[in-house]
Amino acid sequence: MKLLVTGATGYIGAHFVKVAAKAGHKIFATDYNNKQNDILQYCEKVFPWDIRDNFGRAYDYDKVIHIAAETKVPNSVIDPYNYYMTNIIGTKNVIDAASCDHFIYCSTGSAFEPKDNPYAGSKYAGELVAKQFNDKCSIVRFYNVSGNDGMFKYDDEYSHLIRRAAAVVNGKFDKLYIHGTDYDTRDGTCIRNYTHVKDIVDSLLRITENEPTNEIDCLGAPEGHSVKEVIDAMANVSRSNFEVIEGPRRPGDIAISTVPTKSKFFLQYKTLEDMCIDAIKYEV
Repeated sequence: MKLLVTGATGYIGAHFVKVAAKAGHKIFATDYNNKQNDILQYCEKVFPWDIRDNFGRAYDYDKVIHIAAETKVPNSVIDPYNYYMTNIIGTKNVIDAASCDHFIYCSTGSAFEPKDNPYAGSKYAGELVAKQFNDKCSIVRFYNVSGNDGMFKYDDEYSHLIRRAAAVVNGKFDKLYIHGTDYDTRDGTCIRNYTHVKDIVDSLLRITENEPTNEIDCLGAPEGHSVKEVIDAMANVSRSNFEVIEGPRRPGDIAISTVPTKSKFFLQYKTLEDMCIDAIKYEV
């Protein structure tokens, strides 16, 4: 099939482009920052596009996989306008620019509680835009995508817990800072569903190769892990002790975000330990 992938050089996008190309599909890729992951070998064409700008003309594709988004929760509290422009208006711009028989909108588990922060609200609104302006769509929600399968996450801030912990293990940072230990959870730290990026993109490919679902598919397993449990897993697989500094909560963070109902398209092969091992391997 002829696929358009937005956000294609980012963490999830690059991994998806790789598996989709290896499955025999023709990939047309776009991102506003093409200096993240090198995906040229997998693509028919890679072109720059900031989806906040109206592309102005339509092209035909079999499927559009819309991954491009602003994603960091604390930044959405500081600059909500950018999140609304990118995640809502940007989604409409993609729909206008690329006609297709199946529009796949990649969202987040945070969209179950859109009032919690501007990121969650903007992604939920993006879902509504996708359903309103394309009657052949699928909505997929991701949950704390982690690990690696040969691509690098372009994240200068090292904001993702598992990647930050792997960087500490590899000596890039002296300490691991965590945010909030007074949540109403089993050990006081946030609980999230951590899902290996390989399991995510394989499941996303299954959705791409099927008919539009016109419903929400949660890509992840129902069980969640706390921040402290992730730290313990990283310490165990790396056989190292590293200093952990407990800090205040980050703006917009919620206590628990886990999968309520697993999608029939999601198959899990990778464990939390696998995510930690792969993160260490690719952080060297």
